Amino acid sequence: MKFQKKPKKYKRCPRCGNKCLPNQERCEECDLLFSRLEYASNKAAKKKLRHFDSDYVIYTSTLPKDVNFWKLLAYTLLLGIFGGHYYYTGKYVKGILNSACFVYLVFCTIFNQFTSQTELMFLPVGIYAFAYLVSVAYVISRKFKVPVIVDTVKLEAEKSGIKAEYDALKAEIKEEKQKLKESRKQQKKQAKEQDKEQSKTESKKEEMGKKTEKDGKTVKVQSGEKSKKNEKSEKNGRKQ
Repeated sequence: MKFQKKPKKYKRCPRCGNKCLPNQERCEECDLLFSRLEYASNKAAKKKLRHFDSDYVIYTSTLPKDVNFWKLLAYTLLLGIFGGHYYYTGKYVKGILNSACFVYLVFCTIFNQFTSQTELMFLPVGIYAFAYLVSVAYVISRKFKVPVIVDTVKLEAEKSGIKAEYDALKAEIKEEKQKLKESRKQQKKQAKEQDKEQSKTESKKEEMGKKTEKDGKTVKVQSGEKSKKNEKSEKNGRKQ
């Protein structure tokens, strides 16, 4: 009898984890088209994960076009001890943890050469070997999940839209600043003109006051001279 695989009852959406029918084309919750997984990009996901940005990044077992299965298998078999397959696919956190575990094991082996405490090696070596074998089995069975970005076109469109909005806001802010500068300049000019007018009116008032004072003095002098002349004429008339 030939071994027949049982048909899958459901498949999980790589974005939201929702259970979907195997013949379903779109996820009901996140509206992901499963046909877009063919156009997914691992390079774009790695660029975003390097900057600690996980938006629009999903993990799927269907390898994109920019990830070669044989390269991934070679990395897992040859450099999987150091976490090479994690670095190749963009899982940098797991790669760093794997490298740290390898360094710890090397330190333990060097330390155990000088001491007889070999019990410290059993547990970490067992966990490390088990994790390595599990990762190899996942890669061979094509269940190893890779970070990808599916909606690259949508992401670029949203980025361009955000840039356009940002540029529009910048232009509006610049226009408002220029308007404020012009209004301030006009206010300063008006204030200077008002100060000049006030100074002119004050100088005119001072000049008029000085003129009135001079005129008053001249009137007083003339009236004094007239009074003196009248007194002299009266004295002369009395003498006669």
